[in-house]
Amino acid sequence: MPPWFNAVWPVVTFTLGLASTHLTSLINEKRQIAREAKARQAERQKTITDRRETFELDHLVRLNEALQDLARVAVQVHLVDMRTSEETGHYAGTMLPEGLSDNFMQAGRAVRMMQHLILDDGLRTQVAGAAEALHRPSMMLRAETTEAQLVFDQALGLLEAAQKAVAQRIREIYAAAEV
Repeated sequence: MPPWFNAVWPVVTFTLGLASTHLTSLINEKRQIAREAKARQAERQKTITDRRETFELDHLVRLNEALQDLARVAVQVHLVDMRTSEETGHYAGTMLPEGLSDNFMQAGRAVRMMQHLILDDGLRTQVAGAAEALHRPSMMLRAETTEAQLVFDQALGLLEAAQKAVAQRIREIYAAAEV
């Protein structure tokens, strides 16, 4: 070996070792940064999911209460219209008592406002159908009592199905939160 080799070899070895150490450090640092970014992304996703579920849960509970209020007022309107039909022979043939019509409109409005915020498309359609069906009998001016009763019974069936679907979604949210 030439004499200069013994003088250069330790410097080359030291430089390669230094470069290797630096490269290993750089790779480890990049991996750590990637792991931290992934952890932050997972945390952000969890926060978004938690906020979505909190919103949906709160909204569905309030919607269920609004559906119950609408049903209560719809039953009152139906009973008034049925009593009217006994006197006049026609369903919904007279004006509703003062305040009842306003209560019915307000309850329907509350459900319509909330139904637009339902995240699940199928559930939103089901709730909208039930709310519309609850208003249908009151629009059957001078109809036959048996026909109006049939339409009202169908509306109650749609309401019950919608409320069951809302309750099912609430249970799903709680079940997912437990996992």
